[in-house]
Amino acid sequence: MSASSLSAAVLLAVATAAHAFAPLKPLSPAHLSTSSLSLRGAAAHPLAVSGRRNAISSLSMASLERTVLREGDGKTFPQKGDSVTCHYEGRLARGNTLFDSSYDYGEPISFQIGEGQVIKGWDQGILDMSLGEKCKLDVPPFYGYGPRGDPPDIPPMSPLVFEIELLQINDQKA
Repeated sequence: MSASSLSAAVLLAVATAAHAFAPLKPLSPAHLSTSSLSLRGAAAHPLAVSGRRNAISSLSMASLERTVLREGDGKTFPQKGDSVTCHYEGRLARGNTLFDSSYDYGEPISFQIGEGQVIKGWDQGILDMSLGEKCKLDVPPFYGYGPRGDPPDIPPMSPLVFEIELLQINDQKA
């Protein structure tokens, strides 16, 4: 196999894997139930965020980056499988266009973290947030909607920016 054939095969495999974890639709009033947020599978990409709390990674364009905007309690963190409740606002990184916001719906969203009910960037990034924290989460395409995008609001290969506020973990409120 030539180098160009191998490169093409690798790119096709990455694009196919990304399609496997893109959510069906962005969040909207009709999509606030966790069943509508289901993914089609888990991503094969490793976690690009450092395991340290409040760490910001800028290892590559493919890394998830989290910036703390307001500190949380610093001691209560969600674990995989916990029910979390968040307010959020999602924008396209290019052009800063708002595509979704729980504030517009007047209620936060609840889901099980780390269980594939939301995009991979949320499943990974929210695990490092403490209760009450508000952060900016820069989500590269393969941790978001990938090469498929979610037309008409989210074009293919769109980096996304979310402001996320962690309001509740299981029964514990901020």
